[in-house]
This record gives sequence, structure tokens and C-alpha cells, in this order.
Amino acid sequence: MLKRVLIATAVLAIALPAAGGDVKVHEPWPTMYVAVPVTTILVCLDLGFYIHIKDQKCIKVVQDASADNPYKTYSGCVTSAVESNFDATITASIKDTSPAKGKWKVQLNGGDHVHVPEGFSEVEICVTGEDVEIGKLHGGDADVPVADVTIKLVLQ
Repeated sequence: MLKRVLIATAVLAIALPAAGGDVKVHEPWPTMYVAVPVTTILVCLDLGFYIHIKDQKCIKVVQDASADNPYKTYSGCVTSAVESNFDATITASIKDTSPAKGKWKVQLNGGDHVHVPEGFSEVEICVTGEDVEIGKLHGGDADVPVADVTIKLVLQ
């Protein structure tokens, strides 16, 4: 019996301070919705620089009557549309590719390079060949390739 009285006293001793004095009545908690970060998802891009030189047909050269040696000098120009998704500088080089040989030069808009902004622009490509030996080619042929222009670009 003593054991029961001691247990009952112990339970009352623990419970009375919780129930005595300030008795709080449960009030509704304020409700506030808060965004909680759950995860982070990466956004990825396949990086692709795009440049398109639309007119890549043969640059037709004809005898240059204004040259010092008009019988061995040939020149011609073509204006080509360029579309790009970045700013670039375009340069060009030229190399003879036929038995006619020659000393070939290429210019872009009258210079050795041209700036191409993002978007659409036009570039004039002019070539001149000096000391071209047309006698080393087959007479009567049309559209005979005599040189290759290589377009190069540098990112801005």
C-alpha cells in the first residue's frame, strides 16, 4: 500500500505543476504558407555557333582589260549573304588549283577581313589572278575551276 501511495504522490507531483497556475487554452495557430526549396534542376544548352554563307557558287572571273597584262589577268566578284548567330570577323585565303597556276588574291569588301555582326549581312568577295596561263587548260571548256577561296572566321 505504501508503494501505491508513493506512486500516486509522484504522479500528482508531476501533474500538478503542469495543471496549476497558468492554464492555457489552445488557440488556432496562424497559418502562413512558405515556399520551401525542394531541389535545384540545371538548365543546359548545346552550344552551337551558326554561320551560313548563302551563295557558294563559283566566282566567275573574266579577263581584266584594265590590268598591266590583260591577257594573263582575270578578276571577278560576287556578293554573298551571310547569316550568323554571333559576331565574327571573316578572313579569306585563295590557292590556285589548276595547271594554269597564277598569283591569286582575294578581298572581302575591299579589304583582307570583314566584321560580320550577329544577324544578316552581305559580303562582297573579289578575286584577282595574275600570270594565269590559260593555254595550259583545255580550250572551249566552261566553268573550269582554277582556284579555291577558303573562308575563315574568328569569334569576337
